[in-house]
Amino acid sequence: MKRERLGTAETLGWSAVGFGLGIAGGLWAAGWLGRVTRARVVDDFRAARAPSSRTAGALAAAVLEALDADPALAGLGLTPIPVTRGTVELTGWVPDRSARARAVRLAAQVPGLTDLINSILVHGEDDLGSPELSLEGRSA
Repeated sequence: MKRERLGTAETLGWSAVGFGLGIAGGLWAAGWLGRVTRARVVDDFRAARAPSSRTAGALAAAVLEALDADPALAGLGLTPIPVTRGTVELTGWVPDRSARARAVRLAAQVPGLTDLINSILVHGEDDLGSPELSLEGRSA
């Protein structure tokens, strides 16, 4: 059985179809995966390759230990909540922005922490009773 060879026009046509499908598939994958940047890919690769000897709970405990070791933050009652491997959410109330920044800096230095979700609120700014956050008298 002899195979028939494609002509030049047919080869170019099928090549164009393959190229178009490749571009469309790439655009679909990029939209599905979200915003892919070089930094994000490198961070995800490092996180996946890093040996994780700490569980999420142990990592949260290490963050709490680091915060309690600081005299300015020890009595504020900040709570690290384990989220996933390498990720901790930091919650609680602080008196000012500098205390919030200090807590985030200290927590970020804990070995093994790859992501920190900052949910720390500042008294006087994030209180629900402040007039700029009140929804009274506003129509929907």
